[in-house]
Amino acid sequence: MNKQVLEPKYGLFTAISMVIGQVIGSGIFFKVDDILLSTSGNVLAGLFGFLIVGISVVFASMAMSSYAQLMPTEGGILAYVRYRFGESAAALVGWIYLSLFYPLLTAVLFTVSGIYISHLLAEIIDFTPTFAHYVLIGVCNAFLFLLLNIFRPRHSGIFQQITTVLKLLPLILVAAIGVITLIQGTAVGQTFTEGTVKAANTSPLWTAIAASFIPIAFAFDGWYIATQISGEVKNSSRNLPKALILGTTTVLIVYVLYYVGITSKLSASQIITLKDNYIGEYASLIAGTGGKVLIQLFIIISVLGTSNGLLLASIRVPYQFYNLPHARKFASLGSINQLIQMPVRSAVFAFVIILIYFALYYITSTVPFFTERNFDISAIPIAFIYMVNGGLFIGLLSLIKRRIITGNRFKTKGTVFVAIFGVAIVLTGTLFSANGIFYILCSLVYVVVGLAMIKRN
Repeated sequence: MNKQVLEPKYGLFTAISMVIGQVIGSGIFFKVDDILLSTSGNVLAGLFGFLIVGISVVFASMAMSSYAQLMPTEGGILAYVRYRFGESAAALVGWIYLSLFYPLLTAVLFTVSGIYISHLLAEIIDFTPTFAHYVLIGVCNAFLFLLLNIFRPRHSGIFQQITTVLKLLPLILVAAIGVITLIQGTAVGQTFTEGTVKAANTSPLWTAIAASFIPIAFAFDGWYIATQISGEVKNSSRNLPKALILGTTTVLIVYVLYYVGITSKLSASQIITLKDNYIGEYASLIAGTGGKVLIQLFIIISVLGTSNGLLLASIRVPYQFYNLPHARKFASLGSINQLIQMPVRSAVFAFVIILIYFALYYITSTVPFFTERNFDISAIPIAFIYMVNGGLFIGLLSLIKRRIITGNRFKTKGTVFVAIFGVAIVLTGTLFSANGIFYILCSLVYVVVGLAMIKRN
């Protein structure tokens, strides 16, 4: 029997939209306060952090495009790991996806949806939102979207398409203000100078920049997900690399302008004090109460769109892991419900793991032992994916040497070295940041456990 393949149906613009849509979601909205907290209020350090991480992501996308050119009919990080390092390595990464990456980020982002919904309701109803409200609303949202994805997957897809467009509107508005601020020059110069002078007594500039890498890396995460549709992109070996490079470059520009726009109107201390609700205060300053409510609605839709996208992937990951050749089989996760043509066991299993991470996120965000140390549970999977990407980039050097990857060797090698350097910078910054070593150790614990979950030759 001939293997069925997906027909190419997406053009360059769609591929670029997917890269932008996967990156821009909720991270940029709820990480600005974390960035400034990590830099001790050094606004300039945050800007340098955006530029350094953003440029490294652009070069990473250029390096990853070599795999996309090499395998234009199949894609995704798992496919690249399988090609370069074998089935056991692919199963190990699949295990981390199942147990850590997707469920943890899904729980975090649905909780973020609870944050913005709670603060919007607080504008209407007289109550003070707490983290318990955030988590409970997040769990309810996750459960509703779980049902939607299982029983009405087509409607879930339509929701994704709508939110991809709507999520850009608040970013474009703030970025436009960032452009105006840059043109005026004086205000932004004063803002960055004052912020840097005030923070200079707390930590050196380069230390503050390094500390910003992990929360910024979270905001940029997701660009590589577009490689999963490489077999469905027309002229994939040419268009997908273009989409990766143009998409990540666009995100870098938008993020920098957004950051400038926010910090030109609110001081670092205000943003740190307001935490994730800083965007509401910002909206009030530029558009009044009505504008604040409108922008909050757009952000809620954006966060729910990103959260739903992660949930959509999360409920399929156990099924995909089960079907990897070297994965250990358990709980019949590979079964498909014939009535609705969905891997229901996989979905339920994934949702249970997500609920566990909801509880862990609540604990690490409310217990003084964690809050006093600025512990960020969402940083753990980001450290892991950077290690995986770094391994893939190092693996490219051997393929270039064996001339499996063709083209200008100087240009290709240069791109790969810059990508590896970018990964090294982010991981080094992580090591020297607060809790950074612990984040990496946590990732390694999942790897050790994963070794028992795979079958090796």
